[in-house]
Amino acid sequence: MRIGILTNFNNGCTEEDFVIAKSFAEDGHKVDLLDFPINLDLQNVYDLLILKNAWDLNENTYKNYLIELDEMKTKIKQTHCKIVSSLDGKMDFEKYGKKYLVDLFNAGYNVVPTIDNIKDIAKLPEAKIYIKKPYVSYDGFDMQEIKRNNLKNLKLSNEILQPKLDFISEVQLYFINDKFQYALEYTPSKWPNYPTPHSFLPSKKYINQAIEIININGASCSFNRVDFLKLNDNDMIILEFADSNPNLSLPMLDKKTLNMFLQNFKHEIYNYIK
Repeated sequence: MRIGILTNFNNGCTEEDFVIAKSFAEDGHKVDLLDFPINLDLQNVYDLLILKNAWDLNENTYKNYLIELDEMKTKIKQTHCKIVSSLDGKMDFEKYGKKYLVDLFNAGYNVVPTIDNIKDIAKLPEAKIYIKKPYVSYDGFDMQEIKRNNLKNLKLSNEILQPKLDFISEVQLYFINDKFQYALEYTPSKWPNYPTPHSFLPSKKYINQAIEIININGASCSFNRVDFLKLNDNDMIILEFADSNPNLSLPMLDKKTLNMFLQNFKHEIYNYIK
């Protein structure tokens, strides 16, 4: 099988993509690491494309990535090639962005309180500072902090608003489809300084909350990351969900956990492409 792994050689996360490529090559496949975006005609060369760390981590140009990814999704539908993540989930990030957080909050799920209409401000807990984010953004790009006394003049346009919560750490749960693999805790948080994480064992309560979100999304084949904030009382609340090409922090894993993940990852992909 000919496999192309889509990455971005400029964003500093390529190391884990080499790890995945090496694992597939050891199974006898021809594997290429491809710098995103690729020439769309090249898709006819590959049986499988794996969308990995292709994110553009430049705040001035990251929106181009979203446009290019949408173009690629359209083109892939016209070829024999399959792509993982399958990008067919209901929470289509490139189209709807963080809008899913508003819907989940209104439905009573354990997510950070989120609105996208200032008329709903009473739904949010009172806070000194609120955070405004575009629907479609990542890595903190175009995020703004707003003091409570400035909310009266605020307008939201394809944006969400959340209270700024006090928390101890950020905990990330990693899944292949809806199967839990491992979790990492970043203290005080992953953004913006990316501290070295340590292994974390979440309770079934939080694993099941994450699985609920993954199943609502309903992608055919995806590796998923559900991020929680651990609050000051040690309770946890979902910050966001990613199924497109989340960084998996593979170089941070111990050898046993990494090998288990790679075997499970390949097993699910092989079943999918059959």
